[in-house]
Amino acid sequence: MQKTPLYRNSRTAVALMAVAAATPAVVSVAHAGDGYGSGGLAQREMIRRQEAVAEGDRLLAEGREAYAKGDYQQAVDKYKKALDRLPDAPVLADRKDSYTKHYIDGSVALSQYYVKVGKREEAKQLLADVQKADPENLDAKRELGYLNDPIRTNPAHTFEHTQNVEKVRKGLYMGEGNFNLGKYDEAKREFENVLRIDPYNSAARRWMERIASAKSDYYRAAYDHARAELLMQVDRAWELAVPAETPTNVNGGEQTTQASGTSYIITKLRTIVVPSINFEDTTVEEAIEYLRQRSVELDPSELDPTKKGVNFVVRRPNNAPAATAAPAAGGEAVLGAPEPGALRIKQLRLRNVPLAVALKYICDATRLRYKVDEYAVTLVPQTETGEDLFTRTFSVPPDFSAQLDSGGDSGGGAAASADPFAASSTGGGSSEAKLTARPPISELLKRAGVAFPEGSSATVSGSTLLVTNTPTELDKIEQLVDTFKGKVPKQVKITTKFVEISQENNDELGFDWVVSPFGIGAETFLGGGTVGNGMSRTNTDFISPVDGTAIGGVPTASGTNVTNLVTGGLRSGDGAITRNNIDSVLNNPNRTAQSANAAPGILALTGLFDNNQVQMIMRGLSQKKGTDLMTAPSVTARSGQKATIEIIREFIYPTEYEPPELPNSVGTSSVSNPLGPGLGTSSSAIFPVTPATPTAFETRNTGVTLEIEPTIGDNDFTIDLRFVPEIVEFEGFINYGSPIQSPSSDALGNPRTVTITENRIEMPVFSSRRVNTALTIYDGYTVAVGGLMREDVQNVEDKVPILGDIPYIGRLFQSKAENRIKSNLIIFVTAQIIDATGRPVRGPESDKANTTPVSAGLPTAPGGDVPTGGVLPLPASAN
Repeated sequence: MQKTPLYRNSRTAVALMAVAAATPAVVSVAHAGDGYGSGGLAQREMIRRQEAVAEGDRLLAEGREAYAKGDYQQAVDKYKKALDRLPDAPVLADRKDSYTKHYIDGSVALSQYYVKVGKREEAKQLLADVQKADPENLDAKRELGYLNDPIRTNPAHTFEHTQNVEKVRKGLYMGEGNFNLGKYDEAKREFENVLRIDPYNSAARRWMERIASAKSDYYRAAYDHARAELLMQVDRAWELAVPAETPTNVNGGEQTTQASGTSYIITKLRTIVVPSINFEDTTVEEAIEYLRQRSVELDPSELDPTKKGVNFVVRRPNNAPAATAAPAAGGEAVLGAPEPGALRIKQLRLRNVPLAVALKYICDATRLRYKVDEYAVTLVPQTETGEDLFTRTFSVPPDFSAQLDSGGDSGGGAAASADPFAASSTGGGSSEAKLTARPPISELLKRAGVAFPEGSSATVSGSTLLVTNTPTELDKIEQLVDTFKGKVPKQVKITTKFVEISQENNDELGFDWVVSPFGIGAETFLGGGTVGNGMSRTNTDFISPVDGTAIGGVPTASGTNVTNLVTGGLRSGDGAITRNNIDSVLNNPNRTAQSANAAPGILALTGLFDNNQVQMIMRGLSQKKGTDLMTAPSVTARSGQKATIEIIREFIYPTEYEPPELPNSVGTSSVSNPLGPGLGTSSSAIFPVTPATPTAFETRNTGVTLEIEPTIGDNDFTIDLRFVPEIVEFEGFINYGSPIQSPSSDALGNPRTVTITENRIEMPVFSSRRVNTALTIYDGYTVAVGGLMREDVQNVEDKVPILGDIPYIGRLFQSKAENRIKSNLIIFVTAQIIDATGRPVRGPESDKANTTPVSAGLPTAPGGDVPTGGVLPLPASAN
């Protein structure tokens, strides 16, 4: 029976499918027999289209949600997927128009966002797609017009600029956060990164200003602490330490230090003692084999069995033919030059001798000699004086010669002297720096310890080093090349700091009593004493009475000494505290005695009895003066090369003088008295004197000079440092001359003295602070390399006899003064390894992790962290 189709024709099927697509999806189960008929195919197509419409509606809803949140990119992607998912059917035209409208709105909004962030090309492409979908869309036309208008849309605005703005904003917030947490170094790095992106960002500069200000506040506090700490050290220096008890076990346990190389072999030859040696007509080879076995058995210095004993090598002469005849008895070799191992020892008997002694007897008996290298003892004929020459090629870094030239200037140049920091032959004057040719590579290798026997040579071309030398020396060169290979360019920044803290405290309290004579009975008067040899007082040291009349003992004439002083012997002011140093000479260029002034009066009491007959002046002074000096010269140099920095003034001064010239004949001149005729004339001798004239000069550099030679250690953490920092200052002149004077007379005929010339012979005085030392320092650390603590104390206690001993009242007849001058000079040095960009390899300012080699043995901070900088703790004896 023929089956009747469910649908009569295809047109009917299509119509039904369209209606089905517009209806809600219905899930039906297909039967087995429906898969091969048109009815099953139409059913599956209806299901697929229903699912596509549902998926499109879902994507549309998700796009509208993203659009509402402002995520236009996701909204456009959802709208586009919804359009692609929607079937192309006339029944779905309205739905497709709705999808398209949403897509156009999202694309216009996304294009506006692209314009905002600088994606101009992407915005143009979106608007072009919108115009394809809707050529009459006014929003797309408007946005395209805005996009092409340079007034409305900045053509220089790019997406990269938008990203940089975001990075700058984030960097500013990160820097501010670090600043608020007190992480100033991290904050500074963030703001520096901002300035790398935006060089004219004023906010970053303002924040860096705040960081510098905050650090400055900290350093001011550190300065106050350092000053108090140094002054405390001066006070602590007066403490007498109590000696510790002697420990009962001083030596503790014995420690064995294992040597290496040649010295290690020599030590074994001296310490290995062979109990018995009996050689009867024994060949050298057999004797050496015996010593080799005994050295393994008797080696006391090695615990490892594989390292016990000594290696022995018997080497035949260079270019020697094979042996053709046996040696004669007693070790005498006949014609044919036999090999050294075939030589025979006629007889040798020894007891309890070191290996070195046994070798000496064997060599004496066979006319051999032995030499020790890093791994073995070699026996060779006495006639052999050298080794064969070989040629090898080494691949070296381009700056190999510069690294070897550690003794020259920073630019390469002359050979190094025995003392690179020796004083200049110019007598302290400046030396002109010159860039000279670098020495040949063979000379540089010789400085590094490589020997060049006759016939050897070395040349370098670019990165190739060609050397002809003995195997031993070639091994040395190979070690040198391996040392310099793969090294990252590094420099060392050295900062020396001279910190000098000085403080002067002056305290004084005294009394002056002036007692004018007054009667205490019939013809009995009481008054003060005399000046004597004590410190004189003038009327300017005392106050005048209130009514303007002077009391007895206080003269009215200016500069007149006061008599009737009860306390005339008490010192005060400059008379109590003296300056017994070179400053007193520098402050007195005319070499005249300085007058001592009394301390100022702070209280006066007059008229204890009657008619102002007694006057008391209380004199007191409390002064504190501090002087702080900090000088920090710094210089950067390559490892192994010397560098010099000079911040100086050339001070030229005379060193030799010609004596003054005196005339052979003396003339006179007379001058009329200006008071009138007939009153006489004044006469004086005429001396055409030539004062002392300088004839020779020297130059002295005053200022800061720093010479360094740093060498970075193998672990790139220690720095071997030789340095000479020096500060020279000019203090003043000392006059060694005397004035030349001539006798004369005044208008009244009285004799007088006229100074013809001062005849000054002045020599300068310089103060110098210098350190010349060598030390090893960790990278980024600061150590104190020198210092000087000093305290000068002057105590003065004067009193009037008897009166000064009265309890309580006696203090009024006493004068006490105390002067303390403390000074503490400490010299610090800081060494820091920096890379070729100028950044520290370690520390808070570096970008790398702070790693410390295990071999460095640094102390660890709490928590296991290794410190990266600061001042190393000083031992108690260094404070």
